[in-house]
Amino acid sequence: MNTSNLSFFKLGMSLVLFAVVAGAPRPTFADGGTADTMSLTDEPGNWFKSANTGTPFTVIKPGERVDFEINNCCTSTKHTVTLLMKPTGSNVEMDQDQAQRGSLSVDFDLPGVYLFHCKVHPYMTAVVGVTDAAGNIPDVTSAMLPFIGHLGASSLPAEAVLAVLTTVAATDADKLAKWDIFDRTAQVKPRIAGVGEIWVDTQFERVSNQKDVNGALKPGTITVVDATTFKVEREINGKRAKGMWNNPHNMWANFALNSVYNGNWFGQWINKIDRAGGQILNSITVGEAPTHIITIPTVGPETGVLTVPLSADDKLMKVRDTGSTLDIIDSLPTGAGKTHPHGHWLTCGTGDRTIVPNVFTGIGAAGSVSIIDTASGDILREFAQDPNDPLTAPLLMPIAVGECHVNGVAKAYVANLVSGMVTTINVDTQTILGNIPVTLTPDGQTGFDIFHTLQGPIQTPVSPDERWVATAVFSLTNVPRPPTDSADHVAIIDTTTDQVVAFVPTPAGTHGVNWGAKLGGGYYAYVTNQHSNVLTVIDPDPNGDDNGADAAAVGTVLLANRSKGAGVTDGTGGQGVKPLPMTHDGWIQPTVALSGTGQLSAEVEGWIGKLTPEQKDPSHPH
Repeated sequence: MNTSNLSFFKLGMSLVLFAVVAGAPRPTFADGGTADTMSLTDEPGNWFKSANTGTPFTVIKPGERVDFEINNCCTSTKHTVTLLMKPTGSNVEMDQDQAQRGSLSVDFDLPGVYLFHCKVHPYMTAVVGVTDAAGNIPDVTSAMLPFIGHLGASSLPAEAVLAVLTTVAATDADKLAKWDIFDRTAQVKPRIAGVGEIWVDTQFERVSNQKDVNGALKPGTITVVDATTFKVEREINGKRAKGMWNNPHNMWANFALNSVYNGNWFGQWINKIDRAGGQILNSITVGEAPTHIITIPTVGPETGVLTVPLSADDKLMKVRDTGSTLDIIDSLPTGAGKTHPHGHWLTCGTGDRTIVPNVFTGIGAAGSVSIIDTASGDILREFAQDPNDPLTAPLLMPIAVGECHVNGVAKAYVANLVSGMVTTINVDTQTILGNIPVTLTPDGQTGFDIFHTLQGPIQTPVSPDERWVATAVFSLTNVPRPPTDSADHVAIIDTTTDQVVAFVPTPAGTHGVNWGAKLGGGYYAYVTNQHSNVLTVIDPDPNGDDNGADAAAVGTVLLANRSKGAGVTDGTGGQGVKPLPMTHDGWIQPTVALSGTGQLSAEVEGWIGKLTPEQKDPSHPH
């Protein structure tokens, strides 16, 4: 047994599980029956909330039932209740082919641990422990969870496994024990400044009296960092969004950089925000669980139109900002059936094609990736997961895309949450080129799926100079693994070889990445960490020798700013990240073209003045 890793399972955590087993009140049934009800919620770390315990844990007996409720008492969008892990020999099944509202029930047969999640919001986690005749919950075995075998053990007590699941953290005490909550002593300022601002969706931050349209308290802020000083300059909340704010998830900006658009992943709305002042200017209902937002750069009637995937549905919405209103102008399917699209990208430069990861398309984790004609909405090609095809077999919950023209090829990189692979696609020829393993088992091996690693890749953008891909790798645990000695990391991929050249350690819950201009040339990868209160700054090539093997975290920016009422959640939940100015090909040039016209603020003019020629137009070498 790897004792250093095992110790992380046992670090002084007073488990809620023990309290449950020790006698938390719950009904008993001689002949089975409903033992508990779990409501799916929008509460960070408590997304499945037991009526008996008030936490994501519950303990029942064989033959008893748990009811799962998805409704407006506790959540503002649709979800699934999907069984991930169960005792060997159990016949329990639970999955849905599409997100839904309503009630779902599970009858439990064998003693042991059952792990559930939502396929739309994959870090939503619930744990049901079923006791044996002696009142004990049997161990979790490596046959149930291969991750344990990579620790050198055949089984581990249920409480040891639960102690390290970072997605199960109902209370502030749990979050302090499992998450990376830092103070100002952890802050490290990069030696070279950035340019502009960095907007971060601090999605889990608690805000007093911030309510959705149903009057329920909802979390989430946007934290804005000055890229010159690497200090938090302001924080934006949704109190004035007229209830249309819930877990703010991802952002984009208009070409003048005077408005920022934000999507609310656990709601149904997007917001238009005044960049300079932070006021919410407008909001609109677009549909179930909007995720990312990208404007169309193509010159034509839809220039600047927002594209918004609905992850609890099957649509890509188009929204026009008229200046006074936000108007839905189109609704496009993203593939066959219920597709649950997430983090899309448009082709750099022209935006003429949209690459969409469809997270799941039926029962199970099988998904697809679509290449869509941006203007017409026609689906040019949809790659469906096929377990018998080595190229498409890894398309298991594809969740985010990065794309740019690499060596003359429009190449997309697709992160697949379950397989742990990044799939590369030639968008021009509409062919899959290969798959890159980016996750690590506890003993440092690559090429295994999430059940072996308890890690999954999420955002995976290509740098504006097309040299690197930075893939955020999120861990469900706080168990470190070689070579990073961390639970989470960012994999740096060399686009000339499509190989990982560096694994850079990052804090808990690594989720979002985006590229921003570095002063004097080059780019930083700004990394958000949902189970931490910091932003990580990565330089993919610190010594400028065109070799990313020395890629490193060169900065740690504290996002906590002592917000009243936020407590331990201050600055946490980092997911979407939007550096301004946006320096990717197709989006930076229209902003640069506005310089000197009077349409940019003095502040934005100052940012543009600091960019190098290459940063102002990454499509042409200088």
